[in-house]
Amino acid sequence: MMARRQDIVIGGEVFTTQAEARERFRGILYKYHLGETIDAADAQFMTFALQRHPEAATKIGSGIQSFQVRAADFGTRCFWVKRIDGMSEKFSFNACYKPAGNE
Repeated sequence: MMARRQDIVIGGEVFTTQAEARERFRGILYKYHLGETIDAADAQFMTFALQRHPEAATKIGSGIQSFQVRAADFGTRCFWVKRIDGMSEKFSFNACYKPAGNE
């Protein structure tokens, strides 16, 4: 018997599949130019998402100042969180919607 699929809830938005959640993140990721700061509405969603990250405490650190889309390895793009202490951390949005331990 298969386990019942759990909805993914991020900041009040409900996704019934991981694919739906991934598309939401990709929509934000490709909405901005490289180096651009994410607007307030998307940043609110990203804040809730980052809180679900397995390394949330480390990534958030002193607190979130903003989010940016920047270049990552191999010419890809990824999200970066800029913290209040001035440090920046990149993070995988995949880790923000996948159940813990199911990588």
